[in-house]
Amino acid sequence: MTPGRAAPQQPRQRGKTNGGQRVSASKYAARALCFGLIWLLATACQVALGDFEFDLSKLAVTCQPSATRCKDGQIQSCANGNEWRLVADCGSPDRCNLNQLKCEPCQPGSHQCNDAQPQICGADSKWSEATPAPCGSAALCKVAENAGSASCAPLGCPAEGALQCVGDRLQRCPASLVAWEDIESCASAALCNIDAANAQVAAHGFPTCVVPTCSPGQFNCDSGSPRPCNADRTGWGDAVATCSSACNVAKGDCSACTPGAYACSGKELSYCSEEQTWSRESCSSVLSCNSAAEMPACDPQVCAPGEWRCNDDLSTLERCRSDGGKWESVEQCVNRRLCDPKATRCEVPACTVAGATRCKGNEFQVCRDDLTRWDQKMLCSPTGACDPQSGCQPQACTEGAYRCNDVALEQCLQATWTRSDTCKTPVLCNAPQHTCTPPTCAPGERQCVGAILQRCNSAQNGWLEIETCPAKSVCSQETKRCEPA
Repeated sequence: MTPGRAAPQQPRQRGKTNGGQRVSASKYAARALCFGLIWLLATACQVALGDFEFDLSKLAVTCQPSATRCKDGQIQSCANGNEWRLVADCGSPDRCNLNQLKCEPCQPGSHQCNDAQPQICGADSKWSEATPAPCGSAALCKVAENAGSASCAPLGCPAEGALQCVGDRLQRCPASLVAWEDIESCASAALCNIDAANAQVAAHGFPTCVVPTCSPGQFNCDSGSPRPCNADRTGWGDAVATCSSACNVAKGDCSACTPGAYACSGKELSYCSEEQTWSRESCSSVLSCNSAAEMPACDPQVCAPGEWRCNDDLSTLERCRSDGGKWESVEQCVNRRLCDPKATRCEVPACTVAGATRCKGNEFQVCRDDLTRWDQKMLCSPTGACDPQSGCQPQACTEGAYRCNDVALEQCLQATWTRSDTCKTPVLCNAPQHTCTPPTCAPGERQCVGAILQRCNSAQNGWLEIETCPAKSVCSQETKRCEPA
């Protein structure tokens, strides 16, 4: 215990007494759970005089955000990954147009994705399966721009929840099965341990990197001589000096310590007394040992390691640090609607600016306020043209001209706008140069510039500041976060 600090009081036991015996908090929790289950079942039922039935659709639901389906003649859209919301009641499955989210007879030869199932409209204007089996997920069901075909993209990873290490990056296969997604950048490749991460999941926790034993520049004096933190941060290296008496964990040599000095040696917060001897306090991890603070101390645990949440005030996707000591910003979502902690990511907006317009075939479309979908604003004449800015035009396009239509770089060929390239973002579309500008960075990518932690902006043409690391801390090039110096 650090000199000069009062010994911590034992935490008081919570819970009321019953006849002189204490009722544990866990017992109250169990009772609350039972009442909660009764309430859940009651609200999931439809009750009428002489009739009692379960509405199972109100119980556990898992779907992919923004996926759409036609069920019992109703167009439904997945919200928040756990609820199907009614968009329109068409009365018949054959009137469900899932490409435009409206009720109308299907056009023979057109295609759509009904959740994960590709469909084709037959000559009788009825929808049927276009593939023998559904795709691996709704996200893998792909419809051509003109709805002339639909197919299943290959799996990008084997199964939802599967884990792998790629160097120092811990990755997980998402429900979409589209591609592996980074969960965390570990302090070193040696600290990415699949067996340990799978054990956390098996124990109903969140997968994380192994917490480092120490930080670069720290020393350990348990052997009587200073041993530095090794390169992969899994333990201590060979002693850099052989001490006969004093061992200074702050300097990593055999000198006497400076009274009042603090230093972190792994998870141990050490304090030099007036007698020039070290006393120490054990923190929960090296990451929670904070000798750089104005009042050096062990940071308390504030969250479950590896847990995800959305900061509602900032629409920021946050993840609990591997030791539970801090909520760390992972990504700045465009808005709260697109922040999905269950999927551990910010959903990609369907469009980038509310009210933005584009053309899809002869439809003039507008971006929704929440950026989740394009809606039809008007249908242009087949003899005219659709302009992404001004809408329907009476004249066809000028032969050879180029334009940007959302992310599509298009050229007018035989009086029809034809896509020549697809840019990463609308901002990167350069019609005057007839090209897509290469992106500066990738979505979610981070970098350290001195003490400033930055992330790639939504346009992928520059960087935004996330955080400036405070005094006595550094922006780690390995973990891409602020760590004690």
